[in-house]
Amino acid sequence: CSGFEVLIVGPPRTGTQTMADALTILGMKPLHSGYHKSVRGPLCNYMFGNGSLQAALDVLIGYDAAMDEPFHLFYEEVMQAYPQSKFVLTYSEPERWYDSYSRLFDSFAERTAEKEETMKSMLGSTDELPPLAAVQQAKRSFLRRKSQAAGVDLTGVEQCTAVKSWGCEFKDPVRRQDPEVKARCLGSYNQHVARVREVIPADRLLTFNLSDGWPPLADFLNKTIPDEEFPYTDRIAGLPGTSLLQQSFLVHDRMEL
Repeated sequence: CSGFEVLIVGPPRTGTQTMADALTILGMKPLHSGYHKSVRGPLCNYMFGNGSLQAALDVLIGYDAAMDEPFHLFYEEVMQAYPQSKFVLTYSEPERWYDSYSRLFDSFAERTAEKEETMKSMLGSTDELPPLAAVQQAKRSFLRRKSQAAGVDLTGVEQCTAVKSWGCEFKDPVRRQDPEVKARCLGSYNQHVARVREVIPADRLLTFNLSDGWPPLADFLNKTIPDEEFPYTDRIAGLPGTSLLQQSFLVHDRMEL
């Protein structure tokens, strides 16, 4: 096989959006699964369901880089299918990563509340309407039933969101604060980092901190350092004002989200 060049093996919330923008600036065509969620089906069903490896590999056709869940778990298959490929481990200190993920879902909850307030202001009394969260849950249930009726296996996909396969519970604001749940999640994060470093040869792996900017990344990929500044991107969080990445940059000397 040829064509595919770089897999980002850091999990979501370690800078995968930033890496998508950075690799685009370097002239590559990256595939971010958070922006193109349809690709998650074949990947997740291969990794956690009964999907085929070939169907999972096929989602890479036409791209030379990929990142975000579950691509961070797909490195051994990519190593074998693309012997010349390289890997970038975007790294964040574990506690900071956990906090970033938690704040992301807090921001989703805030947006849901804001939408409900907007509905109230537009419609007046909404006492007879179900909460927006209940509407969204009903929509998800409908889509799940529709997929099952069409013979689509969602077992893998359901394990393939918010690193649930690591035992994390970021979607649940109560459970994610449980010390046992947090310890299990952080343990999985650390095990992932250790295994990546064990399995991927050192000459094919870059452990990358976003605050280091262009030089190590461009050198590792044999690219010319661009004239424009290194990007820091967090579109998905969508918080008003500064993004989660920018907030962290203001607080910490080294950018690691």
